[in-house]
Amino acid sequence: MNRYALRGLAILALAMLGSSAQAMQPQPQTQIQTQAPPGYSAAALYNLANAYARGGKPGLAVLNYERARLLAPNDPDIEANLRHVREISGLPQDSRNQFERRVRAADPQVLSWIGILGVFIAGLALLARRRFPAHRRKLGAAALLGICFIAATVCNAVVLWPTLNAAVVTARTAPVRVSPVTIEEPQFTLTEAQIVTLRAEHDGFVLVQTKEGRTGWVPSLALARIVPKHVVR
Repeated sequence: MNRYALRGLAILALAMLGSSAQAMQPQPQTQIQTQAPPGYSAAALYNLANAYARGGKPGLAVLNYERARLLAPNDPDIEANLRHVREISGLPQDSRNQFERRVRAADPQVLSWIGILGVFIAGLALLARRRFPAHRRKLGAAALLGICFIAATVCNAVVLWPTLNAAVVTARTAPVRVSPVTIEEPQFTLTEAQIVTLRAEHDGFVLVQTKEGRTGWVPSLALARIVPKHVVR
């Protein structure tokens, strides 16, 4: 009876791994467009970004390239065009370290399913260890595999978390002031296509922080979130 239970556990785990592997396979462009909401697929965002880049609007181009990169993190065309627009805009290139690059290279949707699979495998293996003590080592290895799946998903979530509060400057210039009013002189000015972190909102203004650590209030109309609010909620 123990043997049949272990076989059932192995078959179920392999079936779930097969479905996850199938999800990892690249999908045709037409399939991506039909499954994603209109205008919010990697292909549609990439084409929109190209149009903005040709039209001399680097802020909106970078915004849509960044959104497309979230949906298709391994697309070399998105990376190349984003790098080109940032270069011609006089902006520094991506400063991610090697760990961030490797973690973000995976598809977040696939990793979410892998995390769920990891919870299932680890939980089932830990429960089975009590019932089948003769197979503690094998079940322990299965539990460790599940924990590794969970860790990969958590690492991806941690790396992507700052993007939820990131925004791109879409105006030609965005004056940054000490308080959320327009009557005082700006401390400094943000340039178009620059990426900042949002800290707070107040009456048509947002408190931003640059990568250099400088902070101040900017009109909200001069910025656009990389991850739209309705997606965050």
